[in-house]
Amino acid sequence: MNARAVIGGVIAVLVALNLVQGAALLRLTAHKPEMPAALTAKHIESLPAASQQAMKISLNQSRPMLAERLKDARTARHELARYIASPNYNRAEAERRFEDLRAKNNAAQAVAEDMLLDAADKLRPEDRKEILAAVDEK
Repeated sequence: MNARAVIGGVIAVLVALNLVQGAALLRLTAHKPEMPAALTAKHIESLPAASQQAMKISLNQSRPMLAERLKDARTARHELARYIASPNYNRAEAERRFEDLRAKNNAAQAVAEDMLLDAADKLRPEDRKEILAAVDEK
C-alpha cells in the first residue's frame, strides 16, 4: 500500500473524529436546560400581603442552597466539556462525568422543588391557583 494513501486515510479519520468531538462539545456548551416555569417577583407581588411575605421567606431561605447546587452543576458541565475536548478522553470516564452531571442537575432540581413546595405550604389554595396560572402563562 502506498504510504501517501495510508497517511491520507489517517488524516481523514482524525479530521472526522475532530468533527464529531467538536459537534459533541458544541452541543454541551450550547444546551441550556429549559426551565418549565419561572416564578418571578411580579407573580409574588400579585398575591395578598400575607401570602407575599410567606413566599418571600420560603424563597429567601432556600435561595443560597439552590445557588450552590446550580453552581455545582454548571462547574460539572464545564469540566465535562473540557474533558471531552482533551487528548486524555476516555469513554468510561466521560460516562462517569455525565452521571455526576445528572446527579448535580437532579440535586438542584430537588432544591427548587422543595423551595416551591415549602412556599406552597404557606399559601391559601386560591393563592396557589393564582400563582400557577400566572406561571403557566409564561
